[in-house]
Amino acid sequence: METRKDIYTAAALETIESTEWDFIGAKTQQHLHSLHSYPARMIPQIPRKAILDYTKKGDLVLDPFAGCGTTLLEAILLGRDVIGVDSNPVACLISNAKIASYTPEDFAILKNFLEQLDHMLLDKNCKPSIPVYKNMEYWFAKDAIEELGKIKSCIYTLPNPCRILALCCLSAIIVRVSYQTSDTKYARKESEYLPGTSVKNFKAKLTSAIAHAEEISTAKRGDAKVLSLDGRRLEGIKDNSVKLIVTSPPYLNAYDYHKYHRHRMQWIDGDVAFARDREIGKHDTFTRKGATPEPYFADMELCFREWYRVLQKGGLCLVVIGDAIVSGQPVAVADTFITQMQKIGMHCERRWIRHLDINKKSFNQQSRIKKEHVILFRKN
Repeated sequence: METRKDIYTAAALETIESTEWDFIGAKTQQHLHSLHSYPARMIPQIPRKAILDYTKKGDLVLDPFAGCGTTLLEAILLGRDVIGVDSNPVACLISNAKIASYTPEDFAILKNFLEQLDHMLLDKNCKPSIPVYKNMEYWFAKDAIEELGKIKSCIYTLPNPCRILALCCLSAIIVRVSYQTSDTKYARKESEYLPGTSVKNFKAKLTSAIAHAEEISTAKRGDAKVLSLDGRRLEGIKDNSVKLIVTSPPYLNAYDYHKYHRHRMQWIDGDVAFARDREIGKHDTFTRKGATPEPYFADMELCFREWYRVLQKGGLCLVVIGDAIVSGQPVAVADTFITQMQKIGMHCERRWIRHLDINKKSFNQQSRIKKEHVILFRKN
């Protein structure tokens, strides 16, 4: 694998290198942020600071690459309305679970569900709901498949939003109980599966999720919605309606979300093809022989034009992005973003370099970067 590094060009010399956006050592797993692992996720301190600095209560915030809903959760807890967009069904499920308004009745239903789960799983009428896809038995032990299928069947007896939270917890344990090496490595590593492991992990995850959801259940919050869309076409979002965009677009040549979430997508009945075909910047594409970065930037320009459309005049956009290597050549992604944005009428107000706490970054060790760019744009 190629070693990634930071790219600095003449334009990049105008950046401000400070600790303003670093948050080294900050707690990043508070509340429901710990609900589900998600590689390369943006830490909550970044959208929290941006939302506090650049919006007021009632303003509409957008994250067009919502991922695991970090911006969405921070926005509603700060009293802002927010829209999250993603083409990955796992991302949409996590985001929906985080933004749901859970009532005391919902928590009672969930706790009762946990208490009754063992009995429900032993019921002869509990038929496992198991997805059918190629090579599933290669990736899971037979006992794991049976247990996950029965848990899923039980989950579907729940009303929403309880079902969403429970299904998200099921998704959260899928890789852990499979033969997949890790969330960031799509390789098989066979190990002994102990019967009952999936049930045990699911109950622990749901217990934790209920506790974290209860912590924030009484907070006054903004309205939120999640849209399953191609980020290049933000259908359903009105022109000139958004005050602030806060997002971290997919890094060029860094990750394949559709691949590493593939089993999860199958188990939650997600559309694998939709996620795969609409993913921008995926690692598999840009590690091919003769690959160039142009397709990535063409896709991102389509996204930027949609951002310009939905932003209010004078609206702001905070982008967190890293540079890249493609075909052994450095790619100054941040500088190219600025050029593209200026072309469509977005002015670069400020740019910073933030230093990453690499022990918390979810890239593979070989592809970790130590710095990334934070860029603030304003719609002219």
